[in-house]
Amino acid sequence: MTKVRSVCKACIANLDRYQRNHHRAGFLYATLKKYQEDEAGRRAALIAYYGFLALFPLLFVLTSALKLLLHNNLQLRNQIVHGAVTYFPVIGHDLQQNIHGIAKTGIALAIGLLLTAYGARGVADVLRSGLDHIWQVPRSQRSSFPGSMFKSFSIIVVGGLGLVLAPVVAGYALVFGHNLFFNLLAVLLTLIVLFLVLVAVIKMSLSVGKPLRQIWVGAAVAAICLEILQSLGGYIVARELRNLDSLYGTFAIVLGLIYWLYIQSLVLFFVFELDSVRVFKLWPRSLQSPLTEADHRAFGLYVNRAKIHDADDYRVIE
Repeated sequence: MTKVRSVCKACIANLDRYQRNHHRAGFLYATLKKYQEDEAGRRAALIAYYGFLALFPLLFVLTSALKLLLHNNLQLRNQIVHGAVTYFPVIGHDLQQNIHGIAKTGIALAIGLLLTAYGARGVADVLRSGLDHIWQVPRSQRSSFPGSMFKSFSIIVVGGLGLVLAPVVAGYALVFGHNLFFNLLAVLLTLIVLFLVLVAVIKMSLSVGKPLRQIWVGAAVAAICLEILQSLGGYIVARELRNLDSLYGTFAIVLGLIYWLYIQSLVLFFVFELDSVRVFKLWPRSLQSPLTEADHRAFGLYVNRAKIHDADDYRVIE
């Protein structure tokens, strides 16, 4: 047993030495460590939970608004709804068949849409909190009510419209042909739309302003990751549904949807950590003692993040 323990310690020491001396390995490990320290996995689970609860209400809002705005253009309306549900491979068709909108008009429709959107704002709230946490924004500087509520609504509107717009734009590119050039053009247009949407959402989510140079890498990588996930989504979701169907039957579709939302949330939060580690220079981190300068810098940021009062507030209290 002692020999096994000594071998494990030697392996850890070698890994630690390697990642400290190699820039890319050190950066990747530092990102993973900060991801764990920020409890990003738990926040991703919350995104999946609220995303599942918000999905049908937001699709109701979208369908109802399109009925009001595009009542004379059924083709475009169906194309936009189809573009929205394409983000849910395998089960997207079932979602589209069960969304019919709110059968109201005028003020009743407006009130219904507002109440539905208000109930679906949980995703935006968790995203705002998560990005503030990742970027070490002190609690004293974070958005408070009612400003936080308006920011959440803005995130829902901009993020929702952007995600709907991306497949629609790609679809128009494929109208001219399905050869390699137009397929690549469709992918490029999708990436551009996703990148712009993610930049806007990140900026709106953060309680403190961040210049584009500090957030563009994460937004670009996130857009690429989302596009890859969409390409592999049919296989991933179908495989998970096969595993779940034998155990849960009818509930397999529900669990498959939550699983898909969770996978995307995990990827997004990990990617968002990249910019934070890069900007704050939080690498290399240590696997074991002694601690690195990046470790001390990270711990200092964590302490500052926990502040619930500004310095002026402390002087008033004293």
